[in-house]
Amino acid sequence: MNSYWQYTVFNGIRRKVGNTMKKLLQLRMLPLFLCLVITVFTCFLSIKDVKSVYGITSGEINDAKNEKEQKEQEQKNIQEELDNYKKQSETTKEYIAKLDGAMSELDGQIYDVNNNIERLTQEIEETQNNLDIAIEDADEQYKMMKLRIQYMYERNEESFLAALLQSTSMGELLNRAEYYTKISSYDRQQLERYQSTIEFIKVAKQDLENDYAELDDLKASLEQQRRDMEYMLAEKQKEMQNLDAQIANAQNKETELASSISALDDEIDAMEKKLAAQEEEERRKQEANNQSSLGGNVVGTGAWLWPTISRRVTSDFGVVDDPIRGGVPHKGVDIGARTPGVSGDPIYAVDNGVVAVAESNQSAGNWIWISHGNGLYSVYMHNSKLLVSVGQTVNKGDTIALMGTTGQSNGVHLHIAARLNGTYVNPWTYLK
Repeated sequence: MNSYWQYTVFNGIRRKVGNTMKKLLQLRMLPLFLCLVITVFTCFLSIKDVKSVYGITSGEINDAKNEKEQKEQEQKNIQEELDNYKKQSETTKEYIAKLDGAMSELDGQIYDVNNNIERLTQEIEETQNNLDIAIEDADEQYKMMKLRIQYMYERNEESFLAALLQSTSMGELLNRAEYYTKISSYDRQQLERYQSTIEFIKVAKQDLENDYAELDDLKASLEQQRRDMEYMLAEKQKEMQNLDAQIANAQNKETELASSISALDDEIDAMEKKLAAQEEEERRKQEANNQSSLGGNVVGTGAWLWPTISRRVTSDFGVVDDPIRGGVPHKGVDIGARTPGVSGDPIYAVDNGVVAVAESNQSAGNWIWISHGNGLYSVYMHNSKLLVSVGQTVNKGDTIALMGTTGQSNGVHLHIAARLNGTYVNPWTYLK
């Protein structure tokens, strides 16, 4: 059921469209239809195509300037990051240098400790040898003493007494008795001496072993410190590598931004020149049209009235450093408001004439041209409000506008200019 309904509706629509086309053809409406199609198609033209028709606009220039400002801010941020990375890099390099110095000092200490350990090892070995010799000598002396005692014991006291009695004289008797006494005393002294030597050597060896243990502990501590420093050095070297990579990346970004900003400068300069050429061409056409419509009648006196209440000149005729366009030719004289920053000061016609232009311009804002005859025009720019219209005759001193800051303006002021035969000339030639 639904399919049949859809089919029916579709056929109905098709028949109506077909009938409509037949009627259009019969009524010879095809050209109008084609114009309608072309108009609709034109609505889908790209922005680029529209621009090619109408040329450069101040909005496009402002967009390019805004993009440039954004990139300049990005460049500033990148430069700040780069400066920070470089500072971190210098700090890390200094730390690495200090670590290298500390490790070199530790290496020297470890070298000295190893030498001392080697020396102590030799001294301990020598002391042990001396101890072994002393013990061996003491043992030998002890064995000899035991043999003598054994000999005396085996011969017993009678033998000793007989030996004494066998003396042929008192001197001999005394000598034999003293001999036995000395033998006993000698053995005792020798044993005591050897024992003392052994104890001395043992103490010396212990002292050496204690020194060795302290040096060994010191060596272990120094080696641990070095391992810690090696780890810290490795970490700082990794940090340095990361910083180098970040610096290189930031430098590449800064270079790209600088190149992009330079390209935008060239683009903005070209666009401003093109816009100026467009405006100049527009003015020439307007001036030619106005010359033709006004008939070239001389209506001015040639002596211009001062155009406003204020006489505060903020920018003179000639090349100036304009905050909007930079160093460019200034084709008129700027007069600031009576109260700085406040709009509404009256603007006067500098001479008798006919209003040739009274409109809004992207660069000049609300502006007026007054033809004074013989190709001479007075031009009034950046007005907040226009009080005259094209074709209107004005007398010297008539209020024609109110001061403002429309168009490409950096403050409330009047830009008064003089055009002679299509060229801007110094307005001071006519201003009084």
